[in-house]
Amino acid sequence: MVSRTTAYIMTALLLGLVVGYLASSAVRAPPVTATYTTTLTETSTTATTVTSTTTAVATTTVTATITVTKPYTPYPLTINDAYNRSVTFEAPPRSVVSLAPSITQMLVSLGLCDKIVGLDQFSYELLRELDKASCLRPNAVVININVMNPTGYNGDAILLLRPDLVLADAGFEALWAQKLPALQSYGIDVFFLRGTKASSIPQIERDALLVGEIFGVPEEALAVVKWMNATLSSLPPVKPKSVAQIAWINPDGSFYAAGGNTFIGYEIALAGGINALANYSGWGPFEPAVLLAANPQVIVLSSMGLGNNCTAVEQMLKGVPGISGVDAYRSGNVYVVTGLAEDSIEQPSVMTVYGVQILHLIIAGEAPRCITTQWALKALNMTLP
Repeated sequence: MVSRTTAYIMTALLLGLVVGYLASSAVRAPPVTATYTTTLTETSTTATTVTSTTTAVATTTVTATITVTKPYTPYPLTINDAYNRSVTFEAPPRSVVSLAPSITQMLVSLGLCDKIVGLDQFSYELLRELDKASCLRPNAVVININVMNPTGYNGDAILLLRPDLVLADAGFEALWAQKLPALQSYGIDVFFLRGTKASSIPQIERDALLVGEIFGVPEEALAVVKWMNATLSSLPPVKPKSVAQIAWINPDGSFYAAGGNTFIGYEIALAGGINALANYSGWGPFEPAVLLAANPQVIVLSSMGLGNNCTAVEQMLKGVPGISGVDAYRSGNVYVVTGLAEDSIEQPSVMTVYGVQILHLIIAGEAPRCITTQWALKALNMTLP
C-alpha cells in the first residue's frame, strides 16, 4: 500500500513540482543550532494565569509564545487563514469537510469527529488504521481528491454535502488556493490551515488553536497542545548522530532528501540528531556525491511507493554510486519507514510527536530496520489524544 505522503510526493515529482516539501533547489544554507521552546499562557475569566513551558534540545532555533485567552471573542469571529484571507464565522460550524489528514487529525483530537460530513480518501485511511473511523457520522462521505489538480478538491461532492465549513491544507493543497474559495459563493466557508506547510511544532500548535477557536472549543485545543509538548519533553537524552532522511531515489542515483530548512530537518534536531544535509537548502535533487560527502551515520528511507517492502527500498539505495563508502551503509544503520510511521515523520500535524519519537529511537539504535504501521501502533501506542 502506498502511504499518503508517498502518494503526494510521487505525483509531485512526476509533474516536476514539489508542493509543500520539495520546493527549493539544492543550494547551500548556513547550519543553525539552539533550542526549541514553546510557552503556553491560558487566562481564565477569573484572571488566573496558568503557564506551561516545554523545552527540548534541538539544533534548530525556534522560540514561540502562544497565548490563549478564555472566553474567546463572541461570534461572529473573523480570523485570517494561512493565505491571510479573512473568514467570518457567524457561529460554530455544525458540519465540516476535511480535505487533508493533517486537518482530520486535529478535528478528531479536539473531539470534533462528529462534525465531519466529508473527508478525503487519505484521511479515511488514516482513521481506519488508527481504528478511529467509527467516530465518523454514519453518513460521512469519502471524497476522492487530487492535490496536483487546481480543481482536484472535488467541488461537486462538497456541494452535495452542504457543509458549513471546508478545511484545506495550505501545504500539499497549495494549488487549490485560487479556486477552492469559490465555494463561499454557495454559502460554504473555506479556511486554509497551514497544515503541511508548517515548519515547526509551534506552527502545528497554532493550527490546533485556530481550529479550537473556530469551533468554540479552546480548552480542548489547549489540551492537545499541552499533550504534544509533554510527549516531546519526555524524550530522554540521546547521543547525537548525523542523519540523512531520503524521500526518493532516482534511477541514476540522484536523490531527494531533507535539507537544512525542511520540517524533517527540524524533527531530526528535536529527536536529538544532526541533519547530515543541514548545509543544503530544500529537498534537491542532490547528486550522489552530496551523500558521500555528508557521510551520515544513519540513513532513514521513505517507502518510495513500495509499501512495506523494505528490502526493495534498500535495493534502491544500493543503486546510489559509492554508497558502500557511507558510514550508515557500512554499519547497517539504514532504516525504512512505512505507513503511519512514515506519515508521522513526513506530515506536520498532531501525530508529528510520534514521528519525533521514531527518529529518536532510530538515533538511539532502538528501532527495527523496517518500521511499519503495525510496529508503530504497538511500540508507541500510537493514537490520537
